[in-house]
Amino acid sequence: MTTWKNALDRFLVLPLLVLLAIASLLPLIESNIWWIRYLDFPRLQIALFLLGLTFLHFLLRGAWGKWRWLVLGLAGIALVSHGYRLYPYFFPLKPPAVETASCPAESRIRLLIANVKMANEHAEKLLRIVHDTEPDLFLVMETDAWWDRQLDALDERFSYRVQYIPPQAESYGMHLFSRYPLIEPKIRLRFDAATPSIDTRVRLPGERIIHFHGLHPRPPRYWSQSALPRDAQLLKAALEARDSRQPTILAGDFNAVSWESVTRRVMRLAGLLDPRVGRGFYPTYDAKNPIIAWPLDHVLYQDELTLVSFDRQPGFGSDHYPIYAELCHRPDAADRQTPPVPAEGDLDEARATIERAEMQARE
Repeated sequence: MTTWKNALDRFLVLPLLVLLAIASLLPLIESNIWWIRYLDFPRLQIALFLLGLTFLHFLLRGAWGKWRWLVLGLAGIALVSHGYRLYPYFFPLKPPAVETASCPAESRIRLLIANVKMANEHAEKLLRIVHDTEPDLFLVMETDAWWDRQLDALDERFSYRVQYIPPQAESYGMHLFSRYPLIEPKIRLRFDAATPSIDTRVRLPGERIIHFHGLHPRPPRYWSQSALPRDAQLLKAALEARDSRQPTILAGDFNAVSWESVTRRVMRLAGLLDPRVGRGFYPTYDAKNPIIAWPLDHVLYQDELTLVSFDRQPGFGSDHYPIYAELCHRPDAADRQTPPVPAEGDLDEARATIERAEMQARE
């Protein structure tokens, strides 16, 4: 006779294990379909559900013949996949990938990035964070005309400013404030008119120059939406960083998690270091839902820059937490840090992705 425990295990627990295992492995497919790419985001949550269901299966002492072992084997493979992607972000399982060092004032770059969420009108809370952190560079994303007026209060604090105010309400604006001179700042609308990026060089004290890319590619919105424009924007910045003569920072809301294939390719192509590696998860989204905890906001940089500090700032009404990073320009650090190197096919795949996105934008 089938007991209720066996029935619960056979008709609920084991089928859920199969579904979650398949969802875990689908992102291994090279696809631009958002619902497949989106499955990379909740890897931690899916892994915890898999562990919980596996424990429940043994607690119920269910049995389902040889299919049971097949399902458990599939779940085990999925858990290994999650562990491989996630373990660098759980201190102290992996040592930090970047050097932490003290820094003379003339070589220091304090960077604050914040996605404000256009509907959020708690500007005073964000301005308080700016006051407390005293950044040299402040990147603000998802701004509109209302936010532009509120951010005017920062003009006394920052000598330099570049901005893009979108003509349409559903588009995303972007502001960059700087205490240091900006050299030839450019607003880029590469693959659509709704998602700007900022490309500029920054002159530090002592005539040192760094290259800065502020990025906010289009987020997932529709189940059928392609990830191609997002990937292309990130990869284009990576290739420019790769060819830059100055040490480069890529920062912003990437709408991609740290362990996602496109983020890892960007890091390999440009030789970028991630302060999260060996330090922690630092989820920045969703600030209003602790169950949805993903690191979408990033500060990545090349090996002539070192890390002084990295932290998540308090919420201010947005669905993103701000990120603060204090970096140091130390050219000699390149001999002591080991950034990732390109894998075979990375460059060709990046160029092909950018070409496809350019063709799609022309259609």
